[in-house]
Amino acid sequence: MFAPTDAPLPFALRDAAPEDFEFAEALTRNNMNGYYERHHLVWRADLFFVSWRESENYILEADGQRVGVMRLTEEGNSLHIRDVQIAAGYRGQGAGTYMLETAHRWARERGLSELQLRVFVDNPAARLYLRMGYRVTGPRITQIGAIRHMTRRV
Repeated sequence: MFAPTDAPLPFALRDAAPEDFEFAEALTRNNMNGYYERHHLVWRADLFFVSWRESENYILEADGQRVGVMRLTEEGNSLHIRDVQIAAGYRGQGAGTYMLETAHRWARERGLSELQLRVFVDNPAARLYLRMGYRVTGPRITQIGAIRHMTRRV
């Protein structure tokens, strides 16, 4: 959790604009390509587009440059984190923590009780999610195979 005395990070989130779609899709596709190949999945640009239209979409910037994407949907009493994508040169610098903490704060401000996300079992980001209080949840279809469903109380 961030305290007001923590040093500010060089990141800012802003609402995505229509012209950010290409950047977001390319970053997501490139970041996920290895997982899709290893788990015998096929990237579907049409499904990403539909999901983009149904999501709240945010662009992560550092020094005025687009370096990441966060996509959210509100489902019942839960804020579902659809994507946290960070450009390779900005990983390991607190960008993921910044986006996850921002999502947690927004869920709390909206009066929601839970955050949820899905992650490939071989994605190193799963360790960050565990450190931040996310836990693999009960029997769901996403527990089968390569993807785990995780939740965190708000």
